[in-house]
Amino acid sequence: MGCNGDGGSNSGAPKPPSPSELESQGFASPDLPRITAEEFKVIYDNREPYVLVDVRSHDSYLAGYIPGARNIPNEPRDESSTELAKLPKDRLIITYCDCFDDGESALAANRLKLLGYDNVKILWKGIYYWRDIGGELRL
Repeated sequence: MGCNGDGGSNSGAPKPPSPSELESQGFASPDLPRITAEEFKVIYDNREPYVLVDVRSHDSYLAGYIPGARNIPNEPRDESSTELAKLPKDRLIITYCDCFDDGESALAANRLKLLGYDNVKILWKGIYYWRDIGGELRL
């Protein structure tokens, strides 16, 4: 499974659209909570406790990732579920990908919810939005 990240600029919206707006725009799992890059940057800069999960392929991860992210690709599914289940349940878990519709992030977030995680959010528009606001990337 994969997605077609558009790589384009995201116009810096201050907050993600409502679930109904997300649904009308074709976003995956619009009912799952999103966090903007700006909101995440505050958490990141303040070193608040969180776990960041990059669900892209290992090759995509090596091409550039958000520092501190754990690479847990969605495929193969069984291996991914085993690794997701090892994450701490007492921390905010943020998933991200490079899909314009958050598809891969939503898949992982849904699986975390099924595993009993309550504090899960999707980085809205993923690594592209993070990059667009000047967020740090490691290569």
